[in-house]
Amino acid sequence: MAKKNCILLFILTATTCNLLTGPMALGTNPQGVNLASMDGWNIVVAPDAIESEMFAAQEFSELFAKASGIKLPIIRTPKGPDQHVYIGPGTAMARHPAGFRVDEFGPEDLRIIVRDDTIVIAGGRPRGTLYGVYSFLEDHVGVRFLTADHTYIPPLGRWHRIGPVDRFYPPPLDYRWVGYEANYASPAFSARLKLNAARVNASPVGATDGRGVGKYGGRTPMQFIGHSFGRQLPPAQYAKDHPEYYCLFRGKRYAKLKPGENGIDFKRGQFAYGMQPCLTHPDVKRIVTQKALDELSNQPDVLNVTISQNDGGAHCQCPPCAAIDERQGTKAGALITFVNEVADEVHRQFPDRMVSTLAYSDTSHPPRTLQPRDNVQVMWCSIGACFIHALNDSMCPQNVGWNQQLRTWSSITKHLYAWNYYLNDEYDGYQRPLPNLRLIGQTIRYQVSLGVRGMFMQATSSSNGNEFEELRNYLLSNILWNPSRDGRTLMNEWLALHYGPAAPPIARWINHLHEQSVASGKHCRCLGGTMADMGLDETDAQAGLDAFEEAMTLAGNNPEIQRRVEKASIAAYSAAIDPIWRLKDGQKPDAEVTQKMRPLAKRFFSLCAKHGVTRTGEGSHRKIGVFETRLMQALAP
Repeated sequence: MAKKNCILLFILTATTCNLLTGPMALGTNPQGVNLASMDGWNIVVAPDAIESEMFAAQEFSELFAKASGIKLPIIRTPKGPDQHVYIGPGTAMARHPAGFRVDEFGPEDLRIIVRDDTIVIAGGRPRGTLYGVYSFLEDHVGVRFLTADHTYIPPLGRWHRIGPVDRFYPPPLDYRWVGYEANYASPAFSARLKLNAARVNASPVGATDGRGVGKYGGRTPMQFIGHSFGRQLPPAQYAKDHPEYYCLFRGKRYAKLKPGENGIDFKRGQFAYGMQPCLTHPDVKRIVTQKALDELSNQPDVLNVTISQNDGGAHCQCPPCAAIDERQGTKAGALITFVNEVADEVHRQFPDRMVSTLAYSDTSHPPRTLQPRDNVQVMWCSIGACFIHALNDSMCPQNVGWNQQLRTWSSITKHLYAWNYYLNDEYDGYQRPLPNLRLIGQTIRYQVSLGVRGMFMQATSSSNGNEFEELRNYLLSNILWNPSRDGRTLMNEWLALHYGPAAPPIARWINHLHEQSVASGKHCRCLGGTMADMGLDETDAQAGLDAFEEAMTLAGNNPEIQRRVEKASIAAYSAAIDPIWRLKDGQKPDAEVTQKMRPLAKRFFSLCAKHGVTRTGEGSHRKIGVFETRLMQALAP
């Protein structure tokens, strides 16, 4: 582990690697390039380039033209040695004095060389070159992909010299996904953010040379690690005839629950919340193993298959399952035993594939002596960690145990992933302030230092206009790609570019929320809570309303800045009506509260309608319209 961390530290801190290898080492005194004086240059793409490499060239040409006013043509065969931008691998590029080969590059590794009237951007297939182009535009041109509809492109002016540059970058995380609706809705935007788990193609990888994956480079062959037993052992198929396949929990065999009990309805394919299989039943092992083998056989391009618990906290307490859990000191005992047995069979038939599982809820604690097989992935979920403090903050008593969990999993697991939470899902809280923006970088860096190789960031999917979601998306995506980036610097830059002159009061309120929350001494689990749960009160909400009033004034007559400020103000109005947020049907506040809250609630719901807010929390039952009806009835005169 120490050697791996040492190598990782080098990768994360070396923003420029002067690698004197190959043809690059032959020259002396290499010169940089003035990007503002590239008239007469062209972009060279190999005749056998894959679709994502051709798209990378198009993206470079279009975005560079907006910055420089120079439209570089795309050609296939270069004439002469100089004034070319080589994009993607190819024979002509490899033969150039600044060229190189990518045969041993990973699918997202990239290298950028700038010297002597030549620029070379190429990477491994299928996504390395595309990510290399975006990295070049960000690092050397100043392009910022702020939101799906806001790309900042600064003018280069008359003089913009860079280099010489020789940079090789292998991203430290091989799975990166942030669960915001913008990323699901716009594969072009998620590609620009270098999120590699977007489901934008029928096949994640295609041929081994990267062909057939689409212009965005496809997605990683690593599939999402989620809850799987519900589909692998569906109660609608097995529960009636084989109740013994399902958990015995607190004296009840879940498969024998009455219709409607714990939400159960086998005829509709539903199962009781938390209903798990009996993991020591031989038939369960046989059925689930065969399902896993079939899935891998039917999807030759995927790298892993998930074998993991359903959502909820129940687990099997039959004598054989309970005995394993007792020996291992965790409910993960029977699960890891089961997953290891499936993984052994997978290894026999698919030696290059993996079995994935979740360390989640009551299985989050690692076993005492069991170790996951070498072909097992464990995705640890920070479901109970405190988001007000960093995961590795030793002064946070809530995080001490969760930190130790992750450290122990990292010591026994060869393939460790993390599922982190960046949403307020408690009490219809998608729009409520969540003061955890400033710790994103620290937490990601810490997890990477422990050997975490992939991360899923759960966020406010299936809705738009939620609390600072565009800023969160930008921070999370950028730091996942390069954990060495400073989160506060990124946040301040994003605020300045997106809100322009209106940024200072918004930034001031964000910092105020974080400082107040930490100063309160409160600890709040990752799924959030009320303002009080986070150490905030009505004065903090009023500070937000005041900040956005000032921001609207500073926006002047710029309608686009006004729109952005107005959208962000939803969080302040959500905070302001927090005292009445949990009114039950038929419950009404007193007259004074009603008079104060009615205009605030009206403004909140009008902003939500205008800016595309559709839900107040996870699940289709938490629609904004339902919440509006209930709350406005309570506030009726």
